[in-house]
Amino acid sequence: MAKNKEFKFIKGAYCAGAPADICYYTDVDYWSVQEFLWEFDYLVNYVNPSVIRIHINSVGGSVIEGMSVFSKIMDCKIRTECINDALAASMGSIIWAAGDELFMKDYALLMIHNPFCDANGEKQYNQATEAFTQQLKTIYVKRFGLSEEEVENIMNGKEGEDGTFLTAAQALEKGFVDAEHIIETPKAVKDQIQAALKNTKDIGQIKAIYGLVAPTLPSTTINEQNITSNSNTMDKTEITVFAALFGLTGEKATVESISAKINELKAKADKTEAIQKALDEKTAQLATANAELTGAKTSISNLTADLTKAKDALKVYQEAEAKAQENKINALVDKAIKDCKISKDDREDYVKMAQSDFALAERILAKIPARDNLGQIISRANQDTAKDGLQTEEQKVQAKVEDVVGKDFKFKTLD
Repeated sequence: MAKNKEFKFIKGAYCAGAPADICYYTDVDYWSVQEFLWEFDYLVNYVNPSVIRIHINSVGGSVIEGMSVFSKIMDCKIRTECINDALAASMGSIIWAAGDELFMKDYALLMIHNPFCDANGEKQYNQATEAFTQQLKTIYVKRFGLSEEEVENIMNGKEGEDGTFLTAAQALEKGFVDAEHIIETPKAVKDQIQAALKNTKDIGQIKAIYGLVAPTLPSTTINEQNITSNSNTMDKTEITVFAALFGLTGEKATVESISAKINELKAKADKTEAIQKALDEKTAQLATANAELTGAKTSISNLTADLTKAKDALKVYQEAEAKAQENKINALVDKAIKDCKISKDDREDYVKMAQSDFALAERILAKIPARDNLGQIISRANQDTAKDGLQTEEQKVQAKVEDVVGKDFKFKTLD
């Protein structure tokens, strides 16, 4: 637990790993911003809470100074929750918009308008205010997902009015806050505030009215030890104000209720931490599984490529083997024909036999005796007779024809 220290903005107990509360319950000017930023940095750099809850009740002020607070909250490495406790007007609405999560009391008001220069009590608009207007418009558009036209209409407000006041219900309708982030208030307090606000839009009066339920908190820091063991030293104002941070009002604003609320928040924080730890473990497991899946996909891709190459090589081998087998069958059958074992008319039957069972065809053809080729014998005999000067039968027939019709006989053609 951090030691007690005098703070203007940090309120309540604060320690590492637990929620911390800081209240911006003032106007946005140089002095308040510098003090707020110092205390905010103290929480971030020295306390390191689990979440920083920024409570806001401000009529706004300087755009330049307010942007410093907005940027500081936006860039915070610790999760932030901005809570509109009463009024977030002008630059107060910008500061409220900086949180990771936004909450709004159901009686609170959100006020958005165009920035202006105050010259001798008169509002003036110039090049600087136009630039600031575009800057704030960009924040509203980006932060809440609204169109530029919607934001421009809200900032301009109705004719003759300065901007637009939004109740929690209207802010919900416009998309500035989620339904589950609207904090309910006891009906008696809510009715009292609504009755007081019914006929006024004056910032000063609104601020005074909200002072009834969201006063500037005392500067004395109250830690958990003060509440549990030294409650007799706390005055009722301190207890009431500190209880208000937890939404405890009226009879519920007691030391016991505050202690119970702190224990409840601690239990939620512990549960959240356990859930986060389990989530981190699952995330690590998922990362490992994704890495293994990537490796498996690569292995499958490599195996697929190798299989394709193997299939291509097998196809080439099978085609070569089939061609060799075809040549082998043709050689077997053609030799059988040449040896006059079979006729050319039987070739196809023996080719099919050899394709079905080559060994069988080979055995059958081997058992068929070879015969002399009569055509070749006759041809050779004729060639031998011609060599010996003897006439073949064909030559004899040709000689007889020539004796009858003459050697140079030709058939005449009809003209």
